[in-house]
Amino acid sequence: MNPELALCAHLSALAPGDAPPEIAHAFLFQDGPIDAVARCHDCGAQALLRLLDWAPPRYALRIYALAALRADDSALFLRNLERGSCQVARAGAELAALIAAAGPNERLVALDLARERVAAAAALPRGSVCEPGDFPARLPRASDARWFAALGIEKTTERSVNA
Repeated sequence: MNPELALCAHLSALAPGDAPPEIAHAFLFQDGPIDAVARCHDCGAQALLRLLDWAPPRYALRIYALAALRADDSALFLRNLERGSCQVARAGAELAALIAAAGPNERLVALDLARERVAAAAALPRGSVCEPGDFPARLPRASDARWFAALGIEKTTERSVNA
């Protein structure tokens, strides 16, 4: 972790109703990114988006942590991906390198996957580092709603069928 890195002002100010950051590359998908290199729509700054929790499939919200990421730290990986020279066997090592190079997790963001918008956002709760381990071991128990509570939302917020 690089303690000198900080999120851009735009990502630090994400608010409900905003569009989520642009995904430059997602390492895994399952109804949305699990770990991703994200880009700010306004200034192009990069961030590491890491899944912390999600409600079961019938729910729409996923909780992520955002940490600043220097463009140089992801450029080689993204360039190799565009050229098609990235090897699946190296994806874990590439992700570990990005996590090590990223700043501290600063922001919690709840993304509404059905509507592709930010449902809630907040600064990381004081005293919480929320440095998740490997997926899926880093995910809390289904009954653990701490990230949802920190964001002031219910874990059981249901996806609207008509949305």
